[in-house]
Amino acid sequence: MKAAIATRILHSRGTALTVAALALAAAFIYFFSDSPMRLTGDKGLALPSANEWFSAPLADFAAAIAGMTACTLLMVLLCKVFNVLRSLTWLYIGLFAVMQMATPGLAVQFYTGTLLSVAVGAALMLLFSCYRNPRPSGHVFLIFLGLSFLTATQYCFALYVPVFLIGCAQMRIFNGRTLTAAILGMVCPWWIMMGFGIIRPSDIHLPQFVSVLSVIDHHDTLVLLVTVGLTALLTMLSFVLNVLRTIAYNARSRAINGVFALLSLTTIAAMCIDFRNMLSYIPLLNFCAALQVAHYFSTHRAEKSCFAIMAVIVAYVALFLCQIAI
Repeated sequence: MKAAIATRILHSRGTALTVAALALAAAFIYFFSDSPMRLTGDKGLALPSANEWFSAPLADFAAAIAGMTACTLLMVLLCKVFNVLRSLTWLYIGLFAVMQMATPGLAVQFYTGTLLSVAVGAALMLLFSCYRNPRPSGHVFLIFLGLSFLTATQYCFALYVPVFLIGCAQMRIFNGRTLTAAILGMVCPWWIMMGFGIIRPSDIHLPQFVSVLSVIDHHDTLVLLVTVGLTALLTMLSFVLNVLRTIAYNARSRAINGVFALLSLTTIAAMCIDFRNMLSYIPLLNFCAALQVAHYFSTHRAEKSCFAIMAVIVAYVALFLCQIAI
């Protein structure tokens, strides 16, 4: 009985907000008591990458917190509006918060990873609202407009163009009109930027490839790889265990879960292939992992599942302590 009560408490909104508040407090403590190593290197194709947008450390920190908050709100909207988890739980908020704080040096600065997670979350909102919509062109145009524009700041955004094209097919809206809207959305930002003189053809350049090992202390590298490996493992394991449940869902829910599965697999694959730019995918991986893990625990509410949930949270807290102790 006590285990069942603990499980119910862990899924409650109060617990999720408490964990998020503690993670926010940890971010403040880490930022003001340590000297986080800033990410360097312009990975933009035509515009500066997000890590160079804010030169003042305090403004950069405020933007990072705002980005993490926006990402959390997008997760709430996705679950509330589209019933992504098919169950009433707030667990994903706490999981996302502790996963973010397991890499505190990244959580306290605004960079491409923060921007990517917010942009993809907003694009998912637009995509899911198009399910079997006879006129989805406007939303599709906005999705690819945003991805194309942000590609000017970092090439990793371009990797998600195929994901959302396949997502259009999963939403049952892929046709000639949708493809035209997607192409116009990808072309339009570059046409506007060049037309107004914001960029010139000569401004388009290859990004500065900076290895992850050169911007993170060698002592932190092992902890970072363990953290990313744990998150990827939890994502894949939850996805596999959720498959049997999602098969029984209706067509709309299966399509939504299919998009999340594709997004998660693409992000993990991108981190492996684009290893030197691995840091840019960590917040989005946390976004996917939090929803996938919360989905599993919300649909498998055994009395003693609280112990598994606590084990996950404690593991990330331990990784955070390892980061600040070194």
